[in-house]
Amino acid sequence: MTHIQFGPQQPEVEEDLVNWDEVPDEELEETTFERLEGLKEMFPTPVRSAVTTTVQLTWVVAKNSFSFARSAAWVLSTSALLMVMPYIVDKELHDVEKAQLKQQQQLLLGGRPS
Repeated sequence: MTHIQFGPQQPEVEEDLVNWDEVPDEELEETTFERLEGLKEMFPTPVRSAVTTTVQLTWVVAKNSFSFARSAAWVLSTSALLMVMPYIVDKELHDVEKAQLKQQQQLLLGGRPS
């Protein structure tokens, strides 16, 4: 005949309990993902949700800021190049003409430096 027990049942004394001090450390190692999964139980859902939202928002802002900075750098550098290059070319042409004129004057005046 089967013995029926009413009320809370007591666990087996020594069979179900594990002494964690006796388990080798190699068997207790867990991955980073397992540790992060375990943290779910530690923090309530609203806190996890707030942290997730904050991280996602930070990522989006950083990505958009980088994209804007990249585009702004391109626009500024090409604009500066287009505005400065004609000046540089004109200055170089002027300097060459000046050097040629100086050389012609030296030849006409008999090689005297002026």
